[in-house]
Amino acid sequence: LGGLGVAKGAGALSRKMAREAAEEAAERARAELHRDNLKDIGEWGRDKGLPQESFVYKNLPDSLTRENLQFEEFKTLTRTHMDDMTEEQVRQMKRIRDDVPPITRDTVVTKVMPYEYLEGYLKEENPYNTIGGFVTRKDDYGHLMGQNLENTYKHLALDYSGSPYTEALENGQDRYLVFEGRLTKPKQSEIPYGERFGGIHDDALPCTLNGFIACRSNEIIPEFYVKSQPKSPQYPEHGSTIWVVEDGVKHKAAVFDDNEMKFVPYEDANK
Repeated sequence: LGGLGVAKGAGALSRKMAREAAEEAAERARAELHRDNLKDIGEWGRDKGLPQESFVYKNLPDSLTRENLQFEEFKTLTRTHMDDMTEEQVRQMKRIRDDVPPITRDTVVTKVMPYEYLEGYLKEENPYNTIGGFVTRKDDYGHLMGQNLENTYKHLALDYSGSPYTEALENGQDRYLVFEGRLTKPKQSEIPYGERFGGIHDDALPCTLNGFIACRSNEIIPEFYVKSQPKSPQYPEHGSTIWVVEDGVKHKAAVFDDNEMKFVPYEDANK
C-alpha cells in the first residue's frame, strides 16, 4: 500500500511537471509570436508616418498575441468578407476589432467625400451641416490625408457600384474632399458589423462587414458608421474643417461655425 501511494504521488507530480512544461512552452511561443508581430508591424509601418496612437501600433500587437494570429494572416482577414470567414475567424476578428478605441468627444474623425459636395456645404440656403455615414479615426487614416485620388481610391476601397470616385477618375479629375473634426454626438457611431459579427449592416461589396476596410493597398484601416437623423442631427464641433485635395495637394476650404450652425468658407472664417 505504501508503494502504491508513492506511485500515485509520483504520477501526480509527473502530471504537474508536464502541465507546467506545457504552460512554459506555450508562453515561450506567445512571446515569440509577439516579437515576430512587432517586427512585422514595424517593417510594415516604416516610412508610413503612422502615429503611435494608431490602432495598429498601440493595440494590435497584444490583440494578435491573444488571438494567436500572425500579422500577415490578420491583414488578409481585414480584407475578407464576413461570409468568407470560418466561425473561429469571425470570433477572432470581432475580438480584435472591438479592441479599436471607440469614437468619443475627443476623437478626431475623417471622412472622404466627393468634390461636388462642397457646393452643398457652402450654399446660402439650407446648406449641408451634418456628418454621417462611414468615417475613420484620424489616428488610423491621417497619415494618408492629402494623397491623390487614385491612391485614396485604393486605400478606402471606393470602387463600389455607382461610385462618384470611379467616375471622377475616368474623367481625369483628381480631386475630392476630406472632413476632419470632432463629432457632437459620438455615441451615434457604431462598428459596421454584418449579421455574423452580431450587427445589422448589409452593405454591398466591397464592404467587408467585419469592421475593417477592404483596402486595395498595403494599409489597415478600421472604419465606423456615424448616424445623423432629422431628430438627432450629427453636427461637427466648432472649427471642424473640410479640406479640398486636388492633384495631391490639400488646402482648407470650409470651417464649421457653431454660431451659424453651418460651414463657412475658410477665408471668411479667418477675417
